[in-house]
Amino acid sequence: MSTALNMHKARFYFWSGVALIAAMALVVPKAWAGDHFGQPPKQVTNTIDNAKRMGFGTLRWFGLKIYDGQLWANVEPEGFNYKRDPAWLELTYARSFDGTDIAERSIDEMEEIGAGTPEQHKAWLETLKSIFPDVKQGHTLSALHTPGKGIQFFRNGSPLARVDDPELAAAFMGIWLDPKTSAPEMRRQLIGLKR
Repeated sequence: MSTALNMHKARFYFWSGVALIAAMALVVPKAWAGDHFGQPPKQVTNTIDNAKRMGFGTLRWFGLKIYDGQLWANVEPEGFNYKRDPAWLELTYARSFDGTDIAERSIDEMEEIGAGTPEQHKAWLETLKSIFPDVKQGHTLSALHTPGKGIQFFRNGSPLARVDDPELAAAFMGIWLDPKTSAPEMRRQLIGLKR
């Protein structure tokens, strides 16, 4: 009887251990998922002193995940001004997109926040179409904005282009960071503002 009881206890402890390990396997990746951004990319540390991740968020369209984003800068959320403060914005795509579509959508969003003139929009569209590649799930597109100077674009961490047009640079960052953005919740998440 005691042998059967001991076997029952042994099985209980064995399966409890298996369950605990399985639970840890499920929990740990979730913890990593929120912190997988880790350290700032070298392009950030080379350009922005004491950079820190301000926040991260997800853009969804009718429930479909489009991309995750993160923002790095060196100011407190309440004092952040995208037209004044250098920043790194990185988008990690959840699905494939054509580069031309990304450029066209960017111009639409710039128009929505009131940035630029119709003539600038035409010129900016041609510039962005020449820069943005097609992206697939898991690819990143990043922008390093230096207010008053311009913007550098990266794909999966590799340089794409540098644009020395401060107005285009600010308009592009404004797509996500301007108060008139079409994605106000993502703006709040990126900047790290509390509800």
